[in-house]
Amino acid sequence: MRALSVLVIGAGVIGRIHACRLVDAGHAVTVLARGDTAAELASQGITLCEGSTRTSARVRVVEAVPEEFFDFILIAVRRDQSVAAIDVAVTVPAGVLVPMFNNPLGLGPLRERCGADRVIGAFPGVGGYITPDGTVHYLQIKQQPTTVEFCGGREDPLVQALVEAGFRVERTDDMDAWLATHAVFVLALSAALARDDYSLQSLTADHIAMRTMVRAVRDGFHALEVRGITITPPALSTIFTRVPVAFAAYYWSRLLRGPLGQVAVLPHARATRDTEMAVLRTDIAELIPPGAAPRFDHLLS
Repeated sequence: MRALSVLVIGAGVIGRIHACRLVDAGHAVTVLARGDTAAELASQGITLCEGSTRTSARVRVVEAVPEEFFDFILIAVRRDQSVAAIDVAVTVPAGVLVPMFNNPLGLGPLRERCGADRVIGAFPGVGGYITPDGTVHYLQIKQQPTTVEFCGGREDPLVQALVEAGFRVERTDDMDAWLATHAVFVLALSAALARDDYSLQSLTADHIAMRTMVRAVRDGFHALEVRGITITPPALSTIFTRVPVAFAAYYWSRLLRGPLGQVAVLPHARATRDTEMAVLRTDIAELIPPGAAPRFDHLLS
């Protein structure tokens, strides 16, 4: 496969992980960053830490959109930053836009704005946090591979590049449903953590709290189905809607006590409580009106 030219908009956890690993795979990566972040990346590069494995890479850093062609533009930002990031992305002369953020309202507006052929939905299967020295500590989420929208084969170069960079990738026929499903789950989990003052130990040891979270997600999923939204991926539907509540609560308690909770879930939930999570609540309210999912509403209240 030929080397791809990739513009990464967003220099947080997700942007840095993808920029570093794509560079290591031989692709030409440019990161759009501003101010102190741009200066830090330009001088120090990107350092990733996955368990005991450290990887570093130098990337091209710009503070203004270059007037050049890119094969793909990865929009790796939080939901609350997405409007501004998209406004920047659409000014890039050419290239396929790849939104990689929580977006329960779907990709329709972006397709209308940019053209259906210029958008491929995706969502990262990694999570982590940045330490004060700039190192990104992260893990690949076994239960959630990087998910890319099936677009009749147009997504093949993107998928191949991600696989070459070491990401596990799966495709979905309904990205909008995937994003709505994920947002309900993330909101309920973040709300459960907030109620326990962001203590994983306290939450996972509280059987009532874990079962309350499971029932809230189940309620939210049912409300989405009433709207005609298919709960996807099937594994997430199964664990929340088909198995007994006690088993689902036990399953998630065990997962959250491990690296998934410590590295990926907790840091993100705590850092985005008043930013991304607040916007996602507004988004989900358009899909799940008040009263349509009482236990979900109660947990979030």
